[in-house]
Amino acid sequence: MASETRPDDQLWFFLKENMALPSYVQKQFTLKDIQQKGLSLADCLKITNSADSNVNKYAFYIHSVSMAAAVRLLSDESILATFNIYCRKDPVVTILIRAADDLSPNTSRAPSHQNSLAERRKISRGKVVPEIFIQPKVRHASGSMDVSTMEPIADVAESEKVTLYLGGGMFETFTKEYLLCWINSQLEDGKPLTDIVVQSLRPDGEIKRLALTAEVWQHSLVRGQWKDNFLPLWNDYNRVRGSRESILAALSRDIPNFSAACQNFIHDLRTFGGNKKSRQRLDGTGHEFYLGVPYFNDETRERLLRIPTRNGTLATDLRQLAIKRSGGEICAAHDLSPLYEAVLGVQWDKVKEKGTALHDQMSSLNLDSQTSKTKQIVKKGSQIFNKAFNRKGGGGRGKGGGGSGSRSTEAW
Repeated sequence: MASETRPDDQLWFFLKENMALPSYVQKQFTLKDIQQKGLSLADCLKITNSADSNVNKYAFYIHSVSMAAAVRLLSDESILATFNIYCRKDPVVTILIRAADDLSPNTSRAPSHQNSLAERRKISRGKVVPEIFIQPKVRHASGSMDVSTMEPIADVAESEKVTLYLGGGMFETFTKEYLLCWINSQLEDGKPLTDIVVQSLRPDGEIKRLALTAEVWQHSLVRGQWKDNFLPLWNDYNRVRGSRESILAALSRDIPNFSAACQNFIHDLRTFGGNKKSRQRLDGTGHEFYLGVPYFNDETRERLLRIPTRNGTLATDLRQLAIKRSGGEICAAHDLSPLYEAVLGVQWDKVKEKGTALHDQMSSLNLDSQTSKTKQIVKKGSQIFNKAFNRKGGGGRGKGGGGSGSRSTEAW
């Protein structure tokens, strides 16, 4: 993880590349400049002296040292959302601009690559300016079996294979059909995209499990001949994540004990079956899905239900879960908690590590009276967020697709 960078120190480079010529246009600004002026896709074209101002004729990417791959920017709103997720602590951020029909910088390098990189490093004066990772050529496919058809992967047509780079020269190959079917089924069950685990069957019957982490997505799934099948899933994940984190940041600013309330809520859901007091607190909310006091008041509940998800909002996911479990019971620990954990950004493993201390705190739970230390931590996090973006309110939900729209400086 890159070290914390003060907003005034962070450099932004705007690089317009020509895939047929060694010429390029590159400009630089500080984050402070961008905070003052705001930034849109159309601005990126103006900065690089582009004669054509039609953003739909170009592809825009953002990259920094915390990112395993460049992420494509599909709208003005995606610039801020992606910055918030990946780049805020990094010393240098680069915006790359190519023609819309050119290959991605994740799979190809322009003739000007070395010269533009050298210029960025010279101007940055020691700051980390990373190269974008180019996946090495796959020299082999694994000898595994397809878990759905039980056929050797080697017998599958090349156009139907997807090879994941695991690092260290290691690869694993799957069928495209298996990956897409499994990923979509897990997403329907509310599983976060980067928490999905796929399986590979060895010839000797051994099952190998592989987590589709953010690195796997960026290094492998959004590159190569199969990227058109997986890139929409990745872009949608980042769009929803950026919008969700903006709303959660706003809730943390408005509600001093919000972070602690979320952790307490997840703790009780996970321990519902074996903890009488957890059941009493959850049942006492009087809400079908336990969204109530002592965890969240009515206003907070309404804001939570509007948090965006892949299927629409949290309210949408809860309704779909109720329909799916119609005629049966909804399990607090196995149905509701994973869904809420993904939406609230709470990791149960970390909450569980608090063990007895958390249990004792909750034995006389009053979420309107948290420790001053917790309030200070939340307040400090909110101040850092506000300072970095010069913000007073929550962020709006971004929209996919091209187009520039009107520029706003309020979010910066």
